[in-house]
Amino acid sequence: MTDNSMTDIDSHSSADSPADASAGLSRVELFAAQTAHDFNNFLTGILGNLELMQRRAQRRGVTDFDDYLEGARLAASRAAHFTQRLAAFSGHDARGGAPLTPLALDAVIPGLLEPLQATGLVIDMELAATTEIFCAAAQLELALQELLDNAAEAAGTEGRIVLRTERAGNFAVISITDHGPGMAPEILRRAKEPFFSTRTSGAGRGLGLAIVERFAQRSGGTLELDSIEGQGTTARLRLPA
Repeated sequence: MTDNSMTDIDSHSSADSPADASAGLSRVELFAAQTAHDFNNFLTGILGNLELMQRRAQRRGVTDFDDYLEGARLAASRAAHFTQRLAAFSGHDARGGAPLTPLALDAVIPGLLEPLQATGLVIDMELAATTEIFCAAAQLELALQELLDNAAEAAGTEGRIVLRTERAGNFAVISITDHGPGMAPEILRRAKEPFFSTRTSGAGRGLGLAIVERFAQRSGGTLELDSIEGQGTTARLRLPA
């Protein structure tokens, strides 16, 4: 892709009318899918060769380069993870073809919390009686993981977040609340924009909420955000039940 392609995408994504905005988002998604596909091919070769180098070094008893090889492998793995998230945002990842099956939220959620609880984060759960939703399991887990990671980062390792599920008409609502610093109104307005971030560095920044919103939209639901500076943020994921 050339710089002209990116300029074209930006010009369409910032259009005023809803139709133009939708067309612009489709162009961004297509660009993301193409980029993820190309990078996945590159990284497959890189990771494969790094693994072969590590095996050969181990067989020959060479340890001088272990730290460098491991650093390169970890960096490539982080890039691969970012590529997977880029594909998830585009809707063209392998999970996109996964079958829609009834999922019980009270069975899916606890397993996602264990790694966060192991860090010392306190998670209060208020799970409604078994509520089934119809969506691809891997996509739901990715969306919930993005929301939980955001809440955990805002709350801090010694903080607390609250996770609730409830039935509202034909929808299941999953709410995740943190008591972190919250967002200013101008930040909140842009929080779900693809690639928008207030962070200065880090792979995948600005994709998390965009991934969740696109998953919700494709599933016939919505993602809503409420935030007050100094008090915290609540994300509500509504999905057909």
